[in-house]
Amino acid sequence: MTTYLEDVRKRIRAIELLRMLKRYHSYDELSKLLGYSKVVLNRYIRGHVLPASDRADEIIRKAKENLEVEQLVKDQLVFFKGYFDTTMLLGNTFLLKLVAQYVADNFKDARITKIGAVAPEGLPIAVHLATELGVEIAIAKRTRDLGVREFVKVHFPQESTGELLSLNLPKGLLTIDDRVLIIEDSCRTGTTLEMMVELVQKSMAKIGGIFVLAGMGNKWKPTIKRFKDEFGEKNVYIFCELPLQYE
Repeated sequence: MTTYLEDVRKRIRAIELLRMLKRYHSYDELSKLLGYSKVVLNRYIRGHVLPASDRADEIIRKAKENLEVEQLVKDQLVFFKGYFDTTMLLGNTFLLKLVAQYVADNFKDARITKIGAVAPEGLPIAVHLATELGVEIAIAKRTRDLGVREFVKVHFPQESTGELLSLNLPKGLLTIDDRVLIIEDSCRTGTTLEMMVELVQKSMAKIGGIFVLAGMGNKWKPTIKRFKDEFGEKNVYIFCELPLQYE
């Protein structure tokens, strides 16, 4: 049974989707797409009134049919010599919030209690996703803060450079009762994901899911396949895959 708070959130979500659509369509186009008058749409988009619950369901369904969110994400990425820069994407808070809603829907039954993310690049999407799921974030860092006495840490050799990569998580952020959704903003080799999985397991927490915002090429795919076999197909969500021609 839907609670009052869940119903309000759904109605607000419908308005947010309308505002995203309005960035790419005129009111005339929106009216034709959704079947509502321009006056009604204007009142919703400006926040003067919330749509009724049934209408919110309809708006969300129709908006998703007309929003190519994956392509919107790709359009925010900057490519250069086989690499991609997520700076523009991570700064687009409206789009990240929309992505977080899709991801939260996928993991709504996974009983997630914490988001596991690597600072700093993983934090923008982590904040939006944690808000959608109503959970906290466990932040892993490549460096160790002086004010923290004990860490859970993992090390991983980087094949291309021979360097030893490290991730550090303050001890106690994750417990045996936690189910963690590990997130990665961009993935090329899968190394960071492997390190985060090991970090969560060393903390005695459980893996509730894995989410990758954008993955490029093929090097990371064997790691993803292994995780799907271990944690379940539905619990490993790749939002955007970039084809080889980008390399």
